[in-house]
Amino acid sequence: MESNRDITAIQACVTNPLHIPVGDRWIAGVIGDAPSRYSKSPALWNAAFRATNLNAVYLPFDVAENRLKDFISVVKNSERALGINVTVPHKVKVIDYLDELDPGAARIGAVNTIVRTRDGRLLGYNTDGEGFIESILKPQPGRTTKFIESLDGVDVLLLGAGGSARAVAFHVSELMRSGRLIICNRTLEHAQALARELTGLGHNVEAVGEQELATWAPKVRLIINSTTKGQGGLTTDKAFSSMEPYSALAPAHPAESELNTSLSLNVASSIPKQVRFYDLIYFPEETVFLRHGRMTGHQTMNGKTMIINQAVIAFCKRICVNELQSRSLDAAETYRHVLEVMYKAW
Repeated sequence: MESNRDITAIQACVTNPLHIPVGDRWIAGVIGDAPSRYSKSPALWNAAFRATNLNAVYLPFDVAENRLKDFISVVKNSERALGINVTVPHKVKVIDYLDELDPGAARIGAVNTIVRTRDGRLLGYNTDGEGFIESILKPQPGRTTKFIESLDGVDVLLLGAGGSARAVAFHVSELMRSGRLIICNRTLEHAQALARELTGLGHNVEAVGEQELATWAPKVRLIINSTTKGQGGLTTDKAFSSMEPYSALAPAHPAESELNTSLSLNVASSIPKQVRFYDLIYFPEETVFLRHGRMTGHQTMNGKTMIINQAVIAFCKRICVNELQSRSLDAAETYRHVLEVMYKAW
């Protein structure tokens, strides 16, 4: 069958075995260095396919950087491919192999969603920032209230200035109006570069170094961690074996996690109770940053909500939108249904 030929071509580009039979189903999936080991996406998307009766399968694809171009070529030439999601470390490099970039993805400089059109063109999008906004400004399944009522006029402290931070920063700054975005990063130059981009768009943004974190944290209404501090598992950073023992509320130095957590708890204790703590990390479920927030009486949320919401946007508004529309499904009702299904599948 055509799908099996496509899977054979894909298998030649990936390092993980693809044992799931495809048959006549559409193909979608996630590419990264090793999503087969950790990604939640297959469980979320396959549950959504079943719930919407789409004849499709979603697979993890472990793709080395030197095979990325070949993999994208297979997707481009496969009439059974719906689209793919992109995770680390390919979100930037994959842009080189796409036919068109959504303005939002171009502005962020990274792609997490690729749509294959029926004529074989590959379109790149980024749903990370929009997923973050949805997760905080709309009540989530299991919650009766929004995480934060509005960003209008709110001061926000963003910890980190990397890829995820960029996606969040562009979307948050658009909704803050009179509010101010404070970007705090270990390497001040990276925070300053991002702040200049956003300031050039007319937003109120300031860059600060880690030594100023304790000063700014009590002055805002929302603190967002987009760093790897607190992330579970091993790290590729040669100085650290794991970032899990560390909190984003304080500097991290090798072999000094106790000092980091002590400083973090002191900072958390100085922050007014109405300040919200949000961590883009979802493993572990409660990072040190979130635990200290909870212990000092703050409302907290982890990255699970952003991951699910960006997946729902990619599913309903990007990769599967044509298939859903062809079935005359109500867009808003389908969106809510898929959101609930993905939460249950987590």
